[in-house]
Amino acid sequence: MSIFPAVALAFAIYTLPPPPPPPPPDSGAALFQAWCKSCHGADGRGVPSAAARLEVPPADLKDCKGSTAETEDRWVGIVSRGGAAFGLSLDMPAFGDAVTPAQIRAVVRYARSLCGELGWPPGELNFPRAFLVEKAYPEDEIVVTDQARGQEYIYEHRLGRRFQLEASARTALDGQPRAFDGVTGALKYNVWHSLERRALVSLGLEATPPLGRQDVWELEPFVAFGANPGRALVVQGEVVGTWEEAGGFGGMSYRLGVGHELGRFVPMLEAGWTVPAAGEHTLSFYPQVWVQLSRLGHVAGSLGAELPAVGPEPRRPRLIAFVLWDFGDAPLFRGW
Repeated sequence: MSIFPAVALAFAIYTLPPPPPPPPPDSGAALFQAWCKSCHGADGRGVPSAAARLEVPPADLKDCKGSTAETEDRWVGIVSRGGAAFGLSLDMPAFGDAVTPAQIRAVVRYARSLCGELGWPPGELNFPRAFLVEKAYPEDEIVVTDQARGQEYIYEHRLGRRFQLEASARTALDGQPRAFDGVTGALKYNVWHSLERRALVSLGLEATPPLGRQDVWELEPFVAFGANPGRALVVQGEVVGTWEEAGGFGGMSYRLGVGHELGRFVPMLEAGWTVPAAGEHTLSFYPQVWVQLSRLGHVAGSLGAELPAVGPEPRRPRLIAFVLWDFGDAPLFRGW
C-alpha cells in the first residue's frame, strides 16, 4: 500500500473539527434528556403510549400551537407538582421535591423552545376573557354568554400562528319560547405582540348577514389590544366601527376593561361607550368577576352586571354571564 493515501487520510482526520462539547449537566437540554426523553422522546415529539406503557399519549412538544398557548409559570407548575395536580395524566411525575426551581425552569424553557418557529404569540399574553371587549389573542374556545334575556353561542378556531376564525349564533326571549336572533362571522389577525412589553394588538372584521332579526348586512371592523403592565393588572380595549348595507357608516364604539388577577379570580370593570352617526350616545359599565373553574384553567366563567349610565330611558341593570371551554388546552372532562 502506498504511503501517500495513508498520510492523506491521517491528515484529513487530524483536520476535522472537534465534536461539539456535551451540554452542561444543569442545562435545559441535558435535563430534558435525563427527565423527559423516555416519554416525550429525544426530539420532543412523544413516544407512542403503548411503547412507553402510558395511559395517555404524551404531548408533542414540537407542536407550536400547544407549546406556546400556556404560560411558562403553568409549565413550571406541571413539572413541579405533576400532572395529577392539574387533573392531567398521572404518568406525568412531579419533580419539585427532587430538583431545584432553577433546573425546572431551565428544562421548561428548553421544552418550549422545541417549537422552533417564530411569530407565535406567547401564552403570557392570553389574558382572562372580558365580557364586552374582544380578546386580542387568537383562541380555540367555545363560549356561551347570557345577557338579560338573550344568549350567544360562540365558536372560535385558531388558524396557524396569528389568525382566528369565529362564528356565533344568538337567541332571545320576547314573551315567547326562545327564538333565533341572528348569526355573525368574524376573522381576527394578531398584527403585533411583544412578550417584553407584555402587550399585543389585533385587527378584525365581523360580518352579520340579514338573518333572524337582522334586516340588512352589517360590517364591523375593529382593533383590539391587551396589556399586562403591572403583571397582576390586565388592561384590554377595543375600537369598533359599524357599516350597514342601507345606511352606510353607523358610528363608533369604544370599549375598555381593567382587571386585577387574584389567584383563580379576576375582578374586572369594563366601560362601553357607543357614539352613533345619528341618535343618542350610550355609556354603560360592566362590573364582573372572572373565575377559573377547572384546575387546569381551560374552563372558566364570569358573572356580573350591565349598568347603563347614559342613554335612553329606562336604564335598568341587567345580569351578564358567560362560561367558556378552551378546547385547545384539553378535553372538556380533563383538567379537573
